[in-house]
Amino acid sequence: MGRPWWYDSYWEKQGAPRRRLKAPKRRFWVWLSLVVFALLLTAASTGFKFALFPWIRGTVFYLCRLLSVGIFLRAMISWLPIGGYNKFVMVLDDATEPILWPLRRAIPLIGRFDVTPLVAILVLYLIPVLVDRVLP
Repeated sequence: MGRPWWYDSYWEKQGAPRRRLKAPKRRFWVWLSLVVFALLLTAASTGFKFALFPWIRGTVFYLCRLLSVGIFLRAMISWLPIGGYNKFVMVLDDATEPILWPLRRAIPLIGRFDVTPLVAILVLYLIPVLVDRVLP
């Protein structure tokens, strides 16, 4: 016995479902905006004259300074009774958590105090110095 004429349905003729592209998450957009802002600050400080190594140095410098300010603001906001669902707090978390999370795994708490923001700011102040020494 064969298949009846009505058996070939619409669903059977259709192939495998197409895979949808996933939209980037909020953390990606926060970091992209930080890098673009650092590039704009670099361009403004060099007079919009393109030279590769000064632009790399300037971008790293401004990106590290922006992240240091973000970490400082996050540490100050943690003392205030502001909820975690505040949009400003969420953007600060998205910007600073990729830096603070590995440090929190390596550095234990001292009593009840978290010293990872201090260590992260020190590291972020040393990175431009190292980049300046490495680049000609």
